[in-house]
Amino acid sequence: MLRVWFILPLLFFASCAPVEKVQNGPSDPAKSLIWPPPPQTPKIKYLYAFRGPEDLGIRPSFFGRLLEFIAGEEDRQMVRPYAIAAADGLIAVADPGLGVLHFFDMDKHEYVVVEKVADERLVSPVGVAFGPGRIYLSDSILGKVFILDRKGEYLGAITGLERPTGIAYHPGSNRLFVADTLAHEVVSFDANGSRVRAFGSRGNAQGEFNFPSHVTLHGDTLYVNDTMNFQVQAFDVDGDFLFSFGQVGDGSGSFSQPKGVGTDSAGNIYVVDAIFDKVQIFDVKGRFLLAFGERGHKAGEFWLPTGIFVIKDKIFVADSYNERVQVFEFVGAKL
Repeated sequence: MLRVWFILPLLFFASCAPVEKVQNGPSDPAKSLIWPPPPQTPKIKYLYAFRGPEDLGIRPSFFGRLLEFIAGEEDRQMVRPYAIAAADGLIAVADPGLGVLHFFDMDKHEYVVVEKVADERLVSPVGVAFGPGRIYLSDSILGKVFILDRKGEYLGAITGLERPTGIAYHPGSNRLFVADTLAHEVVSFDANGSRVRAFGSRGNAQGEFNFPSHVTLHGDTLYVNDTMNFQVQAFDVDGDFLFSFGQVGDGSGSFSQPKGVGTDSAGNIYVVDAIFDKVQIFDVKGRFLLAFGERGHKAGEFWLPTGIFVIKDKIFVADSYNERVQVFEFVGAKL
């Protein structure tokens, strides 16, 4: 089931603002949040946060507001944002707290909520990725990855997985990579959902996994969050092991509960740690560089963060238990 809001041309200029200016005005002190703090050269800058479409300048049409007046206003806020993907003015957020996919089209000023796919109610949507003209959505409880068009309409489904979680699309090979957490492996599919290959098994040696949960790509390198081995492993797109980094601990460069992983234009690797309530940044060889965030509810603070997605050096972090997505920017030429 889809719920869509359209912005009437008449309301466009009155109701929509550039995304960077919606949440924070020029005088908002949160806009000056940077890491590391002065006098060091800033590398990461806080931009804004959003909980629902209104925070992004997307508001219901006149008829949508009239319907809400008659039938009652529906909840448009995220409850537990978990995974994020963005592309070409589009933002998709998987929300297992509500059991929905939030879909924001910033160019068309539309907001879509996907609750059902092919008459099947979503239960635990925890992974999302964009492909050419498509959205891929994993539901860990249903054991499926749904293939949707960019209007949220059903195109097909990938089945035969135990617990699909993190997903990432590789445009060079037209492959979708899926972390199958309970199978302790990563599986690749072609763009239409046909299985290509799988790699990994349970263990703690190179190329083995212990509940892998999140994946991301930078060029032809696939990064896998090997959650219960407390490390990130890197592979080529054929599944051949390249290197790994991380260990259990409470110091810089160590992990307690690693979650989402992403990369910026320089190849720096970002790893969210839900227990530490921060994002740690590593170089292309896995050496620790910088961390940002701490436990709290203010701008730049996190409460059990999970997913992360980096596009054009904009860093989207699912601040799950603060019920919001926070957005930062990599502003340094290098870290």
